[in-house]
Amino acid sequence: MSREFSTIADAVAALAHGEVIIVVDDEDRENEGDFVCAAEKATPENVNFILRGRGDFCMPVLPEVCERLKLSPLVEQNTAPLGTAFLTPLDHRHCRTGITAEERSLTVRAIIDSETTAADFVRPGHVHLLLAKEGGVLRRAGHTEACVDLARMAGLYPAGVVCEILDDDGNRATRDHLFDLAEKHNLKIISIEHLIAHRRLHEKLVSRAAESKLQTAYGEFTLIVYDVKYEAQQPIAVVMGDVSSEENPPLVRMHSSCFTGDLLRSLRCDCGDQLHAALEMIGAEGQGALVYLPQEGRGIGLVEKIKAYALQEQGLDTVEANLALGHKADIRDYGVGIQILKDLGLRKIRLLTNNPKKTQAIMRAFDLEFADQVPLQAPSNEHNVRYLAAKRDKMGHQLPQ
Repeated sequence: MSREFSTIADAVAALAHGEVIIVVDDEDRENEGDFVCAAEKATPENVNFILRGRGDFCMPVLPEVCERLKLSPLVEQNTAPLGTAFLTPLDHRHCRTGITAEERSLTVRAIIDSETTAADFVRPGHVHLLLAKEGGVLRRAGHTEACVDLARMAGLYPAGVVCEILDDDGNRATRDHLFDLAEKHNLKIISIEHLIAHRRLHEKLVSRAAESKLQTAYGEFTLIVYDVKYEAQQPIAVVMGDVSSEENPPLVRMHSSCFTGDLLRSLRCDCGDQLHAALEMIGAEGQGALVYLPQEGRGIGLVEKIKAYALQEQGLDTVEANLALGHKADIRDYGVGIQILKDLGLRKIRLLTNNPKKTQAIMRAFDLEFADQVPLQAPSNEHNVRYLAAKRDKMGHQLPQ
């Protein structure tokens, strides 16, 4: 096995066949790897293998299970760093001690049995239940939600078992150690980050909330506001003409919001200039679409962006400032934008961008053909010349020297 993650599809297929997989979260989060198995496939053999992780043996479930089995939060006030929602631990009433792999397997499979009630279990027990958020990793990027998502995607009951993986010294297993384990036991290994991207790309998450014509300095557009399932954001599509043509692929701009550049016409970035240049080019051709995504500050939000500005005033560039605040240089995701393009009926596009990350996101999208990358270069000034240089030299944007 190379040091590359398995595909989400392969991991889901492995779970459906009753295999155990390894799931890792972000290196900036817990940087943890867990053994994961679907609850329906929690055989004594799988449970025994999972217990090799040496962490807590837990079972993520959805609220329906909590209601049916009358489960309560383990504490009244949850002060865990990441808010892990521990519930009443259970053993099946037929267990002798509840600690063996066979007894834990019995308990897990009884918990997902719709016929069981609270009376079928004793408490406290040895299966630690966790409450997963509805919406899964799109609402919380944790192993709890990932486990439930993966089981659901495998066509199984949306619940599973997880156990954190420690190394031989009792420390959190490193990425190298986790890949070694995957290779040794022929296990699929995936990241929650990739699971999030997969869901945003392949599931129908967007729906039209409002639509109207809008006359602008660049011509008449149709303005469409979208709702995004499980997410508190409302991206906007600004559309002109027939955008479904494959013979004449339309210009498309995926534009991430920039309050300072788009509204205040800030001179320290090129965002506002790119926004208006894109609308002007679409207007000149008479067809095209601009998708306005609420991803301020390359995804870190307005407050953190302004903090980054303050660091830039002290001499850091735009990339260094984000890293100093504990963020990656760019955490934007274009899955929702791609879904909007599909909803608009686009099949072949010319992308207005200098950013290779956007190009790669489009090229990975199913049912979307990438016809061309069209540069969108705004004039530089004394206030943004260093900003543009950082985008070119550190983020790979295709900009002139």
